[in-house]
Amino acid sequence: MKRFWTTFRYTFQWFRGQILGWGLGIASLGLLIVAFFKVFGERQGDFMKMIESYPPEFLAFFGTDASGLLTPGGYLGMYGFSFLPVIIGFFAVLAGSSLIAGDEERGRLDLVIAHPVGRTAFFFGRVLAFVGATVAILLLGWLGFSVLLGSSSLDVTWGEMALPFVSLLGQALIYGTLGLLLSQFLPARNFATILSALVMVVGYVLSSMASLNESLESVAKLFPYTYFQGSDAFTDFNLTWLFALLGASLLMTLIAWWRFVRRDIRLSGEGSFRLQIPFLLRGKTT
Repeated sequence: MKRFWTTFRYTFQWFRGQILGWGLGIASLGLLIVAFFKVFGERQGDFMKMIESYPPEFLAFFGTDASGLLTPGGYLGMYGFSFLPVIIGFFAVLAGSSLIAGDEERGRLDLVIAHPVGRTAFFFGRVLAFVGATVAILLLGWLGFSVLLGSSSLDVTWGEMALPFVSLLGQALIYGTLGLLLSQFLPARNFATILSALVMVVGYVLSSMASLNESLESVAKLFPYTYFQGSDAFTDFNLTWLFALLGASLLMTLIAWWRFVRRDIRLSGEGSFRLQIPFLLRGKTT
């Protein structure tokens, strides 16, 4: 257990810069969006003329319409929550795919494992640090979205504002664990990063386009973004969707752990564009 917490502490400290960078960035976005709603309300007529000039398909892509944009939920959904899963998703994909494979490709992991750490303690210590860093980023983001609520005309409480960020946690974890899983099967971390990011972006586009083309709904349901609850979480938070995403994240984590404890560690510089089936099945030997 001591080795587990040592790994967790070291990895979480390594995440400190990213926590501040991503967290304060999202918080700054929240401050601007919440503060701007007052200006939006004071000049509602001018903004409505501009919004009504937009094609209906443009607003539908963000899951709202001209009248819905005047509500706190519609406003926050379009200008904030609609793309936050992609923002936090990029952090999760980059962090998850590098949790193990990043140090492998730099030649550091074989030196760490040579010490009496234990693969299981090392693996879950790093995963828990990633989860902690993600929670810290979202906590900073939530504070940024909430701190000006009292002086704004948005009829949203701090507790209600927390609900979309809980849903964001499910999104971040599933993309991060997908990157972690793929990094244990593909010959290079870059492949895992690209494929995970592709799943995220394609899911975002398909889920948004499904509001314009109903035939895309069945395909969009295969991607995690469909189950993100933005401003809709204010009134109808779906726990089933959240637990499904968390369950899928846990499953991918366990498969990645199983793969990690049973394969040989890659040496520095290994991993190239040559995707070979034998490599995928049994890994390279050190």
